[in-house]
Amino acid sequence: MTSDGSIRIVLFPFPGQGHFSAFLSLAAFLHRAHPTADITLVSTPRNVEGLRCGSAGSPTAQYLRFHALPFVPAEHGLPGHGESADTVPVHRFIELFEATESGSLQEGFDGFVRDLTGDDGAGGAGARVCVIADPFLAWTSAVARRHGAAHAIFVSCGALGAVVYHSLWNHQPHRRAPGDDAFFLPDHPEVAVHRSQLPRHLLDADGTDRWSGFHRRQISAGYDTDAVLINTMEELETAGMRMLRRTMGVPVYPIGPLVRSNHADAGDGDAADVIRWLDAQEERSVLYISFGSINTLRLDQMVDLAAALELTGRPFVWAIRPPVGFDTNGGAFSVERPPMPEGFVERARAKNTGLLIHGWAPQVIILAHRATGAFLSHCGWNSALESLAHGLPILAWKLMADQFFNARMLEEQWGACVEVSRGNGPGSPAPGRQRLADAVEEVMGSSTAVGDTMRRRADEIREMIGRALEGGGSSVTALDEFLALTSRDRTMAQKFSHPKI
Repeated sequence: MTSDGSIRIVLFPFPGQGHFSAFLSLAAFLHRAHPTADITLVSTPRNVEGLRCGSAGSPTAQYLRFHALPFVPAEHGLPGHGESADTVPVHRFIELFEATESGSLQEGFDGFVRDLTGDDGAGGAGARVCVIADPFLAWTSAVARRHGAAHAIFVSCGALGAVVYHSLWNHQPHRRAPGDDAFFLPDHPEVAVHRSQLPRHLLDADGTDRWSGFHRRQISAGYDTDAVLINTMEELETAGMRMLRRTMGVPVYPIGPLVRSNHADAGDGDAADVIRWLDAQEERSVLYISFGSINTLRLDQMVDLAAALELTGRPFVWAIRPPVGFDTNGGAFSVERPPMPEGFVERARAKNTGLLIHGWAPQVIILAHRATGAFLSHCGWNSALESLAHGLPILAWKLMADQFFNARMLEEQWGACVEVSRGNGPGSPAPGRQRLADAVEEVMGSSTAVGDTMRRRADEIREMIGRALEGGGSSVTALDEFLALTSRDRTMAQKFSHPKI
């Protein structure tokens, strides 16, 4: 690994698979734009070990360093392996979020940045350093300012999702909305939100609870950044970008979509098996199904989905996780015998119509394959972008957070997505197997008007993404402008007025 030290960039993602993936894509984009930059990703020890092993032997290892910050899960009431959202039960998430604000983590990060900058203890800076942090780790802005480093927030979701997140936690307008009706955001009255789109911890929030405290602290700290990078492009979210700039009050640079390489997992043995299976399928015939690395369905919803797949008779790849409430450590769930309609797995194997993958799946490889025709997804932003980057329409089954607003934007503004269901909580209905089957056929059918339109619009977005990421494209230009900003006077951000909670 070589560097001329012209700029040292520190990446600090929130500990969760989707966040790590987005920051790794950002690191690759930064390296292509500035090959001599010294780039380091920091996280907790277990996460750093996993990321370092995952990058061994790959091009990433040639330009990306890793640094472990002190963190002991047990000190925060977390299980011994609990250093990421992927290893902590959902009902313990607030403990993980609060743990990322811990004194030991902040002290370790402060010392790391101090050493990088060569800070003389009086605010003077040596080397040119830029900290790029997750919105959930916005407290890093104070560390950067203390040591004379530039600071940016990297938003890995879409612009509309970010706007809604800020407004909901800042103002909690749902508390004043009558009954189950939709309500409008007070600072963006053109945006309507329905209670069914809010997670339980937000519905229960009253401004004094732990979730409100955490999010409001990080949102407030984030307004003190120098700039915001966001994983979208101006052409895709023109209205959302306009609202986000008004919300943040600092320069916002759309530098996406940042998606992983099609060959990122090609060397994995499991990926090779998946490729062989896909190679035997007809072009655009396969439905890929995944609800992300931490999301899953209720058992009855999974049963309905399995039955719907049999009704369609279409080949599928399903990255399956244990249903909501199942004990993942007690062996109650097995991909060999998941709790599905009797004989479902055996029939899929016998007819060679289905491939069930337990846990990790080589998602980008699957989406890039000629046999894949559509993506049934929770519509997390990374997954949505990876689907559209390969020209694939999305059937959205939204479960939480920004997924509702990602799907809405892609459906209403672009026509590349259609909702098939929402939610996985106790009050969320099972969509029904026939309705699911009909939706799949409508999107994947070769002679349906809906399917034709969605495929055409998804392909238009794919081409638009390619143009944005080419030399002179909007996203490349935005990144160049941001890198130029880091070399200027660090008081630039103080010219902007920051919103207050």
